[in-house]
Amino acid sequence: MSAPILVTGGTGFLGVPLVRECVRRGREVHVLARVGSDRSPLEGLEVIWHTGDLCEPPAVERAVRAASTSERADVVHAAALISYRREDAERSRQVNVEGTRIVLDAARTVGVRRFLLVSSVVAVGHAPGPDALLDEDAPFNGAGLADPYVTTKRAAEDFALAVQRQLDVVVVNPGAIFGPSERMTNTIRFLSRLAAGSLGPFAPPGSLGVVGVDDVVAGCLAALERGRRGSRYLLVESNWSLLELFRMAAAELGGRPPRWRIPSPLWRPVVAGASLVDRLRPLRLATPSTLRLLGAHFRFDATRARTELDWRPRPFSEILRETVAGARSRGFLGAPEVPPGVGSQGKALARE
Repeated sequence: MSAPILVTGGTGFLGVPLVRECVRRGREVHVLARVGSDRSPLEGLEVIWHTGDLCEPPAVERAVRAASTSERADVVHAAALISYRREDAERSRQVNVEGTRIVLDAARTVGVRRFLLVSSVVAVGHAPGPDALLDEDAPFNGAGLADPYVTTKRAAEDFALAVQRQLDVVVVNPGAIFGPSERMTNTIRFLSRLAAGSLGPFAPPGSLGVVGVDDVVAGCLAALERGRRGSRYLLVESNWSLLELFRMAAAELGGRPPRWRIPSPLWRPVVAGASLVDRLRPLRLATPSTLRLLGAHFRFDATRARTELDWRPRPFSEILRETVAGARSRGFLGAPEVPPGVGSQGKALARE
């Protein structure tokens, strides 16, 4: 497959290795990036840059047209605002919903070969219990979590799938993405807090489906090549309770693992207390939305991706080991926490 490719979110946690892999495969790669985006991780690569914001329709259409000059391009829409703070709800809607609509409109106007939306497992829903798994056809139940990221990612996905008759759309839904990174990510913030012992002896009651960043890249490109039009593909290597995940990470870090899982009935008052505090003084990290997500079971069956896309992710134990080693080598462990902001998809414990 040699069609040009335009990537949004190309300077983010997932976007950087995705762009690198496309260049390695010999594709003509275009990247739409904001003025202030850090482009240094892609320095030296043959990348055609287009400066513009997702919410600027003329800039987006210019980038799509430029990518499609020689032949119809593929578009990978991986950019999103990832925030769980109450004050970011409207901005989340603008970027995640309106931004997606603008990119879709440009793709339809220009006439691209294929449109890949990088969504999230949270747009699929959450399992009813710690032993259940959801697949791509599960009815959406995430609205009850009252989280702007969840609802806006679902709305963006609904927009994309609604135009599949006019546009060849495919969706991938990665789980919590782990892997080395040149920059601080929410995955590494979680590891840093665990290494410092600041998470304490208790783990939230929820569960999480996990995957390595390079395996998400492979899943994205496989979906572009072999995905069925109008289909979504869950990209999850394995599922773990948060207690199991915290313990595995602590073992890699050489830190003290949590000992107990907080029962769900006791977790609800924690969320309620955070909601009260958040109304008085907006929280930045342990927001009510974050805590609600940590109490849910994001567990998924990725059989469709494994069979239809021939997707073969690496074992999570290897990914976690490499994530810790990379964070340690770059001095990230113990670094101060920074609230999440605009970036490409990379959902970790606090959901990047």
